[in-house]
Amino acid sequence: MSHKIGSLIESQYLVLSRLEADIVAKMRKNFGNDPKDFPEKKVWTTVASSGDLKPSSLKACFGAGQDILIATDRGGKVFAAANVCPHIGTPLDQGTVENGAIVCPLHRSAFDLKTGKLVGPWCPAPPLIGPLTGKLKSARELQTFQCRNSGGKVQVLLDVNAKKRFDASYWRGILDAQGKVDGGYY
Repeated sequence: MSHKIGSLIESQYLVLSRLEADIVAKMRKNFGNDPKDFPEKKVWTTVASSGDLKPSSLKACFGAGQDILIATDRGGKVFAAANVCPHIGTPLDQGTVENGAIVCPLHRSAFDLKTGKLVGPWCPAPPLIGPLTGKLKSARELQTFQCRNSGGKVQVLLDVNAKKRFDASYWRGILDAQGKVDGGYY
């Protein structure tokens, strides 16, 4: 009787092993096709040298696949934000730091250094055109990140999987002459 039990256990083990192998094979085949495959993982990432920064200035940097803007206030304290204007997506690094806010070079919307919240009117410049284009897109905040000086380096707490999650939603294959290999277009 113990021989029959041993045979039964062995056969069940083989069935489970085959099922497990099938599941693992399916996971490997589809891994990376779904944004959920890349969970949030925040890491302190060095993006600049502290010596390169001046008070009340902006510096474009790149870290973990993201375009980052390092801003300093009058006292030289560092802040980090996305280097993209929430209005029309243009870079903010040609803007200015005024009264504790990052000011967009195109339409003069100002965003608080610490929180990214809008300070003052949305799209006040240029006259007539700025307020008109501001009505096309509602007022939004600027994305900010935790930032620190560490050993002469500026570090930003970034999600190192953010770019992979973004790409998983859009990238489905190698481009051919007509668009994507699966027949889709961007």
